[in-house]
Amino acid sequence: MSAGRDAVTEQDRDASSSPPSGSGRTSAPDEPGRSRLKQALLAKEVGLAAVLVVIVVFLSLQTDNFLTQGNLTVVSRQIALALFISVGMTFVVLSGAIDLSVGSVVALVSVVVGQVMVTRGVTPALAIVAALLVGTAVGAFNGTIVAFSLIPSFVVTLGTLAMARGLALGISTGQTVSGFPEGFLRLGQGATAGVPNPVWLAAFVAVVAHLVLSRTTFGRHVYLIGSNEQAAVLSGIAVRRTKILIFMIAAFLASCAAVVETARLSVGQPSAGSGYELAAIGAVVIGGASLFGGEGSILGTVLGTTLLALILNALILLGISAYWQQVFSGAIIIAAVALNLLRQKPGR
Repeated sequence: MSAGRDAVTEQDRDASSSPPSGSGRTSAPDEPGRSRLKQALLAKEVGLAAVLVVIVVFLSLQTDNFLTQGNLTVVSRQIALALFISVGMTFVVLSGAIDLSVGSVVALVSVVVGQVMVTRGVTPALAIVAALLVGTAVGAFNGTIVAFSLIPSFVVTLGTLAMARGLALGISTGQTVSGFPEGFLRLGQGATAGVPNPVWLAAFVAVVAHLVLSRTTFGRHVYLIGSNEQAAVLSGIAVRRTKILIFMIAAFLASCAAVVETARLSVGQPSAGSGYELAAIGAVVIGGASLFGGEGSILGTVLGTTLLALILNALILLGISAYWQQVFSGAIIIAAVALNLLRQKPGR
């Protein structure tokens, strides 16, 4: 590759004849290698965007309510709340792990913010901070066990799924909490410049997450751990610490979703977040992330989350029973995982 360093044209010729280096994140590939990776990523995202356009056009023609302000506001809020969790799940999946506890974290944080703010009379700001700390602590617990043991993340987070849900039920004794102050409710129900506040918050989270994954050393470490954890260890990366931070990020963003959702619904409930983890995994995989780790993007996650929300909205507008909606949602997730596996490299 010395000739490739001397001249751009020779570099292009050498790169085109050499085998790809993998995900493009584990080392410093040549510019043509990065270009091919960017083109492949763009192709997936363009395909998702095309599907979204088709669904929007179809719903616009087949229903009278899709393009109404009320429906678009509801859908945008749903996308925003789901995006908090999906972005956090992206970090976990990129590292080659799975977090099944985020839905229960939503329930636990919803109950905690209600108990602290309403029952204890703590100010909204302090109550939110306390609830976020509780949720993030669950992520630290998950990450520590995954990092320092041989227990798969699937099993660890399956256990904390039950533990967090049980804590939510125990703290609230199975009862919902209401009576939140008006200032807190504006967080989930208000709008700024005509755009719902949850949308602004979710957009901010998505942009920051994209910058972290694409422009920081921590982001490169996340990709490398997912691509080849042994190589990450040999490279001197603090793999254990990075794993703990990844699970903390996922739990923190799930906690943010819980706070915003509680403000939107005006109630803290131990039943909140049921099935959110599956929807988040589905959105990340549909967005092009690999369940083996090391491949995916925030933009893909945004598109995947939007696609799932639009499909759900389509089922509602078309009058499909809520029971059958769950069937369709599950089938979509299975199909997405199947496509994900089919496009993986042989032997991964």
